[in-house]
Amino acid sequence: PACDYAVNPRFMVNMARIVSLNLNQGEAEVRRGAQQYFNSMGRSTRTISRLQLSPEVLARVSPPLRAADEYETPDVVFYTGCNVIKTPHIALLALEVLDALKVKYEVMGGTAACCGIQQFKRGDAKTAGRVGFNTIDKLARPGASKVVSWCPSCFIQIGEVAMPAYKTAYGTLPFEIAPVVELFAERLDDLKPLFVNRVEKRVALQERSAVPSIMAGVKTLLRAIPGCEVVELDVPIMSTQASHLSVLPEFKARLREREFAAAAAAGVTTFASIFHACHRELVAYQPEVTFELLNFMELIGEAMGIHIPDLYKRLKLMGDIDQIITDTSDLIAAHRLDLDTVRNEIAADMFKGG
Repeated sequence: PACDYAVNPRFMVNMARIVSLNLNQGEAEVRRGAQQYFNSMGRSTRTISRLQLSPEVLARVSPPLRAADEYETPDVVFYTGCNVIKTPHIALLALEVLDALKVKYEVMGGTAACCGIQQFKRGDAKTAGRVGFNTIDKLARPGASKVVSWCPSCFIQIGEVAMPAYKTAYGTLPFEIAPVVELFAERLDDLKPLFVNRVEKRVALQERSAVPSIMAGVKTLLRAIPGCEVVELDVPIMSTQASHLSVLPEFKARLREREFAAAAAAGVTTFASIFHACHRELVAYQPEVTFELLNFMELIGEAMGIHIPDLYKRLKLMGDIDQIITDTSDLIAAHRLDLDTVRNEIAADMFKGG
């Protein structure tokens, strides 16, 4: 919005990356690398989510796609993205809020409705475009005029990349897209009576800069909770999710240390993540800090009297792959998961291969 010429630097940087990768590696190698990364992400998401959810609950947050004539037109489509179901309590809490607001919705997401960001970030713009257009068509199937997105990367990829190209190609768009937090903030007057519990906490947020309206919406929601105090920290605010900072590991570590130090100095009781990818990384540091590490949706759930345990955090803090496998043996059996795959994906996702 600050640019008088409507230049989007985020889009320009991504396009420059695509050109550079294809010049340096060649189109075939770029496509192969992007496909391998997408397959790896899908396998990880499938495995880690099934270590936490029964088949019945999994079907709620990741239902199969249906044909257009099998849907009754909802108020909104809740687009989860691919991997929020690694931290399923976040997605389930969002659904509970939609239910409490009596919003009629359909849930879509998973790798079958990928936004294309995995291919786009790795230089395969052609596949990203095809995937994005296919997902727009899938999100349009239920006939809702609005899609609300959980994942910030999906919101940006569909809203800033795929939908403008789709409109150029077809002359129209089947829906508008917005972050689900904006919907919650817009319905604040309806939410306030549902905040039946005081939440006596002093909360700092792990803010991200990519979608400012999400940050504003989260603060509006938390400040409406009786007893909840939101503390502003004097730290840099940047990136879309923590994973996007991984290209600068030393800077990323210093930023996290600065956030924790500022939170401790401010005397917070709670340091809350906004997004799921940030949350997966954040919870590993719980033994090192004096304040609780959770996702902001847990605070909204607490105010509403809704408790859904953070099973991802519980498993990660076990710190031992064999213990996790033993603890989740019933679910491994229920989902018929391969033990070697389970072991490898726990290591790669929770312990970074360690």
